[in-house]
Amino acid sequence: MATKRTPRLVLMEDDLNVADAGMEQVSSVRKGLNAVDSVSTLIGVSEIASDSALISDEINTLTVDLTDKEVKELADKPGVTTIEDDVWNEAYTDDSLGDIVDEDPEASAEIDDAQAEIEEADGQMSDEDISARAADAITTEFTGPEIDFDEEGQAFALSASTDPIVMDTADAAGIDRDKLFKFIRCVVKCAMSELGGDKANAEAVDDAMVSRIMAEQGVASDNVSAQAIRDYITCGLKIIYARYAWRYSTGAGVRVAIVDTGIAPRHPDLRVYGGASFVPGVRSWADDQGHGTHVAGTVAGLANNRGVVGVAPHARLYAVKVLNSRGSGRLSWIINGLIWCYRTNMHVANLSLGSRANTHNPRVYSAAYERAGRLLRRKGILAVAAAGNSNGPVGNPARCPSFMAVSAVDCNRRRAGFSCYGPQVEMAAPGVGVVSTYPQSGYRSLNGTSMASPHVAGVAALIKRRHPSWSGDRIRVHMWRTATDIGARGRDIAYGYGLVNAYRAVR
Repeated sequence: MATKRTPRLVLMEDDLNVADAGMEQVSSVRKGLNAVDSVSTLIGVSEIASDSALISDEINTLTVDLTDKEVKELADKPGVTTIEDDVWNEAYTDDSLGDIVDEDPEASAEIDDAQAEIEEADGQMSDEDISARAADAITTEFTGPEIDFDEEGQAFALSASTDPIVMDTADAAGIDRDKLFKFIRCVVKCAMSELGGDKANAEAVDDAMVSRIMAEQGVASDNVSAQAIRDYITCGLKIIYARYAWRYSTGAGVRVAIVDTGIAPRHPDLRVYGGASFVPGVRSWADDQGHGTHVAGTVAGLANNRGVVGVAPHARLYAVKVLNSRGSGRLSWIINGLIWCYRTNMHVANLSLGSRANTHNPRVYSAAYERAGRLLRRKGILAVAAAGNSNGPVGNPARCPSFMAVSAVDCNRRRAGFSCYGPQVEMAAPGVGVVSTYPQSGYRSLNGTSMASPHVAGVAALIKRRHPSWSGDRIRVHMWRTATDIGARGRDIAYGYGLVNAYRAVR
């Protein structure tokens, strides 16, 4: 049995005071510990003292270094429910609103019922059976937009003839896609002739004029006219119909916590309203890795006529740094970042991170993460989490019932080959070739469920602005009901309830 002490999370029974009963039990197996508040201690400390016991009152948990022998002794003590290793988590990358919203009993009950249903339906299935179901998942064939990138990874071209919304409209009207551009030119000529009465000007309409008009609307027909586009509309925003959602909401005033590697504080396409670092030895919440900045741009890249634009361009970003410069962070750092979200009244928290799981069983998940998730739910905060990139079981925290698990699809609405799957998946979102902000003031295309999750968090912000009184649970259930069902009918293990649909969610 190992004699070296390693960080552990000790979870106490809910009706006990962790500062008293928890410290009493832990001190019975390890002497000389000093109890300190976990959140205030982690923020900006250079190093955690080896004799510290970090107390998290809100979730009745403490973090302390213990040997395997001490863990075994402590596990038998009264009031101790679970002891978890303080495992490392990784960033998932494949290379006027009120402060507090009470729980919505009806929506919360629906979420709990859904969890009970998947435990009943999938809890007895073997991992092999679930993997087979994922392989057989129905994929909707969809011809997506063509995207080009410059040397810095900046997207600069989008073909109008393959724009999803234009295509759907053209198909409904019986127009061949190869004749779509000519059709648009005819419509412009007709409008100028009939409405303006100037047939001479109408005859002067040529392809260049049509290209310019389309570029001004954010859709380009070729690489030249695409230069007129400033806030680039990514294919991901297009297939979730974000532009159409902005008629009703842009997420103004909604507080979204990016629980990640931090955010580049001076990126011209981002505005960060505050944050905190829970990485020992790192005082600033500024991004020293890149992942968090990319995630932040997908949620709320500014509509400022440059770079990219996010799903909720007027939402307020907060940087909760829980991952270090290598994109890694301990469970305890992340848990305390979530407690910070609770204390500072965030509305939405995005977690594009996690640790791997080795089973699809929906009854198996991190108790520590789940406690933190339930804490957020009690305050009406929605926690959205990436499913993982191992093409296997959904990881923690996404597999926990109180977190909304998001898988990834490409711009053809097909499941990304790296995306995790399983009964925990609730929603799918774009996660392949996602162009977004990157330190210090650049842009980059990345793949991962890390890129999918912030699309859903952004839609949650749009809904919150549209319905300020709604709790996180109600927003979560509403996204289930308004998703585009792209897999097997109903909820499935690859896409959950379907592809998140921003327009349906706020119209």
